[in-house]
Amino acid sequence: MTRTQPSSTARGRSQRDRVLRAAMDIFATQGFRGASLDAVADAVGMTRQGLLHYFPSKVQLLLGVLEVRNEDDIALVEQAIADSHAFADALVALARHNQQRPELIRLFTVLAAESVDAGHPGHDRFVERYRSARAGFTERIETEQREGRIDARIAPASLAVLLIAVMDGLQLQHLLDPASVDMAAPLAELLSLLAPVSPRT
Repeated sequence: MTRTQPSSTARGRSQRDRVLRAAMDIFATQGFRGASLDAVADAVGMTRQGLLHYFPSKVQLLLGVLEVRNEDDIALVEQAIADSHAFADALVALARHNQQRPELIRLFTVLAAESVDAGHPGHDRFVERYRSARAGFTERIETEQREGRIDARIAPASLAVLLIAVMDGLQLQHLLDPASVDMAAPLAELLSLLAPVSPRT
């Protein structure tokens, strides 16, 4: 029986994924400005020139990392919504998942803080990420209100901003003091307060 060799395209994709995962770890601990392409190349056992074959610059590598992180988050939320059919449950599931991956929330927190500087190469991506998140949350909150799961008196756009802020804040507090701050439980408690209030009889 002939053994099928992986195609050059598949090998290239695998190498590219390895580079991205290594870059995530290094950016998470050193930040974008503190990280070097040489460190990423060393982490995956390739030369700097070999790494540049996949990502022509450190900026392109950063953008690749941000794209992967964004795709992962979207997939997680969509799957959680599909599993539970409730936005609140999906957000709690996402928080619980992220708590098990401190390297990912560290990556996001470090790069988001750096990207406050308008000259940072990730600035526009983070601006767009938050705009997209606010729009997506707002749309989903409107659906939840129509279906009677969230109090309709709450402005959807304002609630979207608040929920994103709460989730980001929980991530930061958990990174600073993981033994004391759970990301999922406080979020679940807050979300439970958003349910419509039943009229008194």
